[in-house]
Amino acid sequence: MTENNFLKHNSQSYNQEGKGEVLLFIHGFCGSAHYWDELIPLLKDDYTVLCVNLRGHGGNKTDDSAIEITDMARDLYHFLSQHSVDQVYMFGHSLGGYISLAFAELFPSKLKGFGLIHSTAFPDSDNAKEARIESMNLIDERGLASFVDRLIPNLFSKDSLAQLKDKVSKVKEIGYGTDVNGAKGALMAMRNRPDRNHVLRETSKPVLLVAGEKDKVIPPEKVFSVEDSHIKTELLPKAGHMGMLETPEELARIIKNWIKLSKLKH
Repeated sequence: MTENNFLKHNSQSYNQEGKGEVLLFIHGFCGSAHYWDELIPLLKDDYTVLCVNLRGHGGNKTDDSAIEITDMARDLYHFLSQHSVDQVYMFGHSLGGYISLAFAELFPSKLKGFGLIHSTAFPDSDNAKEARIESMNLIDERGLASFVDRLIPNLFSKDSLAQLKDKVSKVKEIGYGTDVNGAKGALMAMRNRPDRNHVLRETSKPVLLVAGEKDKVIPPEKVFSVEDSHIKTELLPKAGHMGMLETPEELARIIKNWIKLSKLKH
């Protein structure tokens, strides 16, 4: 594993607002901590909201394109240790969800609970694995911006694309800022990730699974892969793959209610 001191002394590596219990939000592929900008004001009166940039994302550079999901999970553990954060509720969007699952497997004592936001415990299908390679080739041949321009529209529902043009543009700008090695490394890490449905089944922590009804990237049936008493499932009816931007008020309500419920049960 590469040295993960990239977070140290880097003021662009995370955003923190609010007070109280810590909610740690992990963005998706070609995203950044700014994915959560609209959610922060809805949560910061009740919680400390911590949004971290992954390696190769959000202004972080990386020389290493050969990384695994577990490496990024260890980055987060290193970050929490550096900042003397004992336990968190962790929420991961898409790629961030894959990392949250790996974190829950490696460092369960650091979690009060965790949530997958438009993410899945399933591994890539054979077709998805081929698409990851094609994406890496596209980045090499046409550049990252061309790849991002193709990627981002698929993340929003049809209605959101038409109605939320400023937000679509914002997500593109965030994507353009991704380090090329970071993007290619994340693609390969996602391609190589194993099935982690056993983490959902076996964890003693409360789990929240949130899906977008109109998600073209990870449909609800891929999100809701395990049913059990410790797992809460929620559907965002109007959202595609970007509920934190498409329906932030509804997502904030779901998160608050789930935390309250998890405390009652545990």
